[in-house]
Amino acid sequence: MIYSVLKYVNKKIMKLIRLFLTIVMVSFSVASYAQKDTLLLSQEKSVGLTKPQKKHSPAIAAYLSIIPGGGQIYNEKYWKPPIIYLGLGAATYFAIDFYKKTSYYREEYVYRVNNDEPFLYPELETQHTDNILAQRNVYRTRMEIAIASFAIIYALNIVDAVVDAHLFYFDVSDDLSMRIAPSIQLNPFSTSFSYVPSVGLKLKVK
Repeated sequence: MIYSVLKYVNKKIMKLIRLFLTIVMVSFSVASYAQKDTLLLSQEKSVGLTKPQKKHSPAIAAYLSIIPGGGQIYNEKYWKPPIIYLGLGAATYFAIDFYKKTSYYREEYVYRVNNDEPFLYPELETQHTDNILAQRNVYRTRMEIAIASFAIIYALNIVDAVVDAHLFYFDVSDDLSMRIAPSIQLNPFSTSFSYVPSVGLKLKVK
């Protein structure tokens, strides 16, 4: 009697479990189809209502960078043009200043070599001719470095604009994170009979 009752209860339980699983599977299938339909409708609406956007062009950024900062404004990096103009302005200032000093010492040196007079500028009377030549060479080198710095900053202005244009659509999510934590793991390369734990750092990027 007890066995037949247990068998009857077991059959009922199995039927209930099957019914529950059937309902769950049907619910998931209906939800997935509804989600797909909603996605298709949203895509159709977005295609029908939104206008196609123009592609961000690295070539345009490069051409606009002929005027320093133009490519950065095109890339919506509005904080970069002031830095570019600050660097170009500093390089220009030093190039002009070193050019004036180079010309100053060069005129003094040429005058002493081509004339019998001991000096051209009275403030340089006490300096030897070799020292005048050395000063001319020093300031000429500094002037060349300033001009080279101007050219490098100008070139970097173009390169930076092109790179930013290539990465314009690159998505950097706010969920990105990095965590460094100590880690203790078993060393599989241990020569002993039992594994020896090794201590290290674990880098996790999300």
